[in-house]
Amino acid sequence: MNYYREFLLLFIFAIQMAPAQTEQDRKEAEIINVQKGIVAKLTGHEPIRGRKKLKSRSSASERKTTADFLFSSLKDIGLKPEKHTYNVKDKKGNLFNGANIFAEIPATNGSDVYVVIAAHYDTVKDSPGAVHNATGVAIAYYVAMKLAKLEERKINFMVVFFDHWKSNMVGTRMFTKKLKDEEYKIHSMHRSDYMGWDNDEDRAIEMLASSLSLESLYRLESPVPIYKREVATPESRFFANFGFETVTLTAELKNADNSPFVRKSEDKYTTVNFKYLASTTDIVHGVMKSLATD
Repeated sequence: MNYYREFLLLFIFAIQMAPAQTEQDRKEAEIINVQKGIVAKLTGHEPIRGRKKLKSRSSASERKTTADFLFSSLKDIGLKPEKHTYNVKDKKGNLFNGANIFAEIPATNGSDVYVVIAAHYDTVKDSPGAVHNATGVAIAYYVAMKLAKLEERKINFMVVFFDHWKSNMVGTRMFTKKLKDEEYKIHSMHRSDYMGWDNDEDRAIEMLASSLSLESLYRLESPVPIYKREVATPESRFFANFGFETVTLTAELKNADNSPFVRKSEDKYTTVNFKYLASTTDIVHGVMKSLATD
């Protein structure tokens, strides 16, 4: 009898001494759970809706399947997604048909100003496109899901998944033109790419911001190193040409801590560091929440 009593006391003591799950641990687990589902389906690691497995998001048919999946995924979190379709020729006469997927998350105070959270969803041929750029899509998706649950938002948000990145960024060009033509008042545009690889496990990110105020927003929210990027991305130039403030987030390209598999067949789900992706996502979410509530 004493044996069982001692065993029970030891068991209770062990439970009491076990480290409790912190709020940060819980948050990280939630982010990872959501993002694994998105990245797995976009990379063909898991089938979409229990049927089709994507090989790469390059061909017209697979881009359409991806667009439909993203449309449904935004609908699943209570948003009202739209397809921005385009049919356009470049200067060489090449025809591009595509669809950007977007959804607005309205302000609760009548604001007419928008913050855009974006990522491209297509890939180069034969690449599953995990780090480039299923992870960027996963960041935008999770942040949009959390913003939609806020009871109060002092500014509008818009989540956008761009088509045709690999074709001279036609989707980005066409959507940016749409925003300008329809006279949207854009506070800033935030995009992520090349996320999900962290070989030295410092969770550091690289950032290009068009203004010191935007840069400061991320530095205030970040518990990890942020390196300033000196070279502008083509997307950032497009946004700037239309007069929009921009932020671009990537892995540590400056310090060569980036996936060696980008644009290759090895850019798979299994190469993604989901803890690093969750860390970056939490920073983006913190910035967006501050814009929504401050």
